[in-house]
Amino acid sequence: MMKKWLKAALFLLPLLLFIGFVNWYVDSYALLRVTYDEIAAQMAAGKNVEGLEESDYNDRNLLAARISGMEEPPQVMVLGSSRVYTFDHTMFGTDSFYNAGLSEATLYDLLAVSGILFQQDKLPETVVIGVDAFLFNRSHDNEKWKELKSYANYMSLTIDEKLSPELAHPSKETGRDWGKILSLDYFRYNVTLLPDRKRFAVSYTDDWETDDYLKHADGSVSYQRELREVNVAEVEGMTRQAMEEHVVYRMTDYHEIDEEHFWRFSALIDHLQEAGVEVILYLPPYSPMMYNYIESEEAFQITLEVEERVKDLAQEKGIALYGSYDPAGCGLEMSDLYDVYHVKTEKTADTYYPVISAK
Repeated sequence: MMKKWLKAALFLLPLLLFIGFVNWYVDSYALLRVTYDEIAAQMAAGKNVEGLEESDYNDRNLLAARISGMEEPPQVMVLGSSRVYTFDHTMFGTDSFYNAGLSEATLYDLLAVSGILFQQDKLPETVVIGVDAFLFNRSHDNEKWKELKSYANYMSLTIDEKLSPELAHPSKETGRDWGKILSLDYFRYNVTLLPDRKRFAVSYTDDWETDDYLKHADGSVSYQRELREVNVAEVEGMTRQAMEEHVVYRMTDYHEIDEEHFWRFSALIDHLQEAGVEVILYLPPYSPMMYNYIESEEAFQITLEVEERVKDLAQEKGIALYGSYDPAGCGLEMSDLYDVYHVKTEKTADTYYPVISAK
């Protein structure tokens, strides 16, 4: 019997070692070799992070880790989609700044990030919220926010005044999970990445720009060199293709503003203001080509309606509104974009201009 157990152990040991090695080496979800907590700690120490995009990182997990690790809240924080990624501390004249923008952000992401800030007592003095026109298009909500679902639910229930004690302590694990070292499910996914030599791997630098995508210590982003040096003809070509395909990002099947989403957004602003936070709204501009197309197409006229509703909301609540979907106000040109929707860093500050002043 002992010999059989020994043979079985000798047979299984190499297999277990191989599974453990692959999970450790590839570590596609940053659970073993490197963790979001460790990356956040390096950012808190002033380091910029390279390799995140190539690693298909989870920006919601990194944000949760970064906020949790803050010793004190920043003076200014920016919330929104990737269209606010290039907002950095230099725009606001303070090093006490963090860009909490998230890819493909929805209203639920705004609720989730706010939920973390409230629950962990990390509210900044000022919150700038990027208000994309698609924010109130329920048909184009996505599932990414569910990484922070407990915080989104916490914030929603707080707004609805239905928060119960058992739901008052949401959490998100972003540290090391040794249970994954021999996980077969984790192994099955990690092993599929080996042929392409893909793994979760980051490095840290003091440089503000490199050849690759760079996440700054203040949460802002420096895009890779190939985007920074993109030819304007390429941007015009991408935009023309989108127009020919009758696509404006997340604006299709958008027939009316979702009133529940709009109400919840308004209620979130109220809650921030009641907590003593200065709220500023920002409308990220479209390119001249895309905005002219939006104006000319009946299917996308709702973009103009959203802007008017946001203006009314800002006036009603006595808060400042910056920017416009219309690029004319900041003199945006096609050469000022990385792609169809993202404004280059050097032009970003120009898009952040006052339209409505706070009371």
